This record gives sequence, structure tokens and C-alpha cells, in this order.
Amino acid sequence: MYVAEVGVKCPHCGVKFSARQLPVLIDTGYRNSELRQDFKGAIPQQEQFAICTCPSCGRADWSNNFEETDEPVVLNQPNTVPHLQFRSAAIAAERLGRDFYNIGLFYLHAAWTADDVNAVLQAREYRRLAADAFRKALVDVSCPVDRRAEIEYLIGELLRRAGEFEAARAYFMQVLPRLSSRYALMARKLIRLCENNSVEAIDFEVDGM
Repeated sequence: MYVAEVGVKCPHCGVKFSARQLPVLIDTGYRNSELRQDFKGAIPQQEQFAICTCPSCGRADWSNNFEETDEPVVLNQPNTVPHLQFRSAAIAAERLGRDFYNIGLFYLHAAWTADDVNAVLQAREYRRLAADAFRKALVDVSCPVDRRAEIEYLIGELLRRAGEFEAARAYFMQVLPRLSSRYALMARKLIRLCENNSVEAIDFEVDGM
């Protein structure tokens, strides 16, 4: 995996600094039940490079929201644990009144990157916060129409992986009639995992277990 040092400019305070980014994103097409790309440990996960934090004002946001610059830079992006950067970005987004869909994505990525460093308690809390934000995104219609079924499915899986088994099972039973066949088949598998009190992710598949 090639990581590049890219000069960027903070959209909040204007400070220019060097950030670590991936010039090329790899997509194998394989996902787990939480819809995260799964490299099975062959290469590092990519989400850690999707977040950027300004070393001057502390603004955290998606890396692509920091404009690239060819001007000389002397500062470097702080070496902060990725899940804390995503958490900071989510809190800031909510404070600034940004849409709940984006807030949910920040918390989802916080959960994934917390998994990468075995921060179990933080990951579960991020999943609860992501599920809550995504529920609100479905109500305030900030969730894109073409992602609605995906998010309805994902809310249930986030609840299951957070250890909220009864809430996840009840939610899946409620939305099951609205899910497309690929999500409905996975939801039925996850209902069985809820009944076994399992929080582990499984491969995203649409045929039998």
C-alpha cells in the first residue's frame, strides 16, 4: 500500500501542512456484514487515511475536504489515533449543524478504526452513536435515496455489533419487509446471531450460511 505525503490547506484556519493520504484506493469487492471492506489482514485497512486533522486549530474532517496545495509546508498532520480523529470530526459536525448522515459516517469509521487497535469499549459506543445518527438521517432525509436500504440494514447490524441484541433483532424484524433481497437475506442471518448473543462480523453473503 503506497502512502503519500500531500501538502494541504485547512479550510478552517488556512494553515498549510503535510498529510498522509492514499493516491490510489483499492477495492476488492469483499465486504463484511457491517459493509466494511475486508482485506483479511493481507494489507492494512484504508479508513485511517480518510481522516485529517489540522495541527494548528485541531479541525478534523474527511481528508478530501482539505484542499491540496503546492506551497511549501513545515507542519505535519498530528499523529493522533484515527478513531479519536473520527470522533472529533463527528462531534464538530454535530456542533456545526451538519447533516446526520455525515455524522453517522464519522462514527461508523470511528468504530472501524477502533476495532483496528482493539479499543472494544470505544468501538461499541461509536456503533451506538452511529446507529442513532443514521436513524435521524432517515428522518431528516439527509441519507441519499440510493443508500436508504443500505442504511436501514446497517442500523440493525450496528446495534448487534454494539451488543444490543434484542434491539437489533426487533429492528431487523421491523425493517425486513422493506429490505431488498440481498440485505434481507443477510438480516435473517444476523437475527440468528442476535439469538446467539454474537457480536462478531461475518462475511457479507446473499446465499445460505
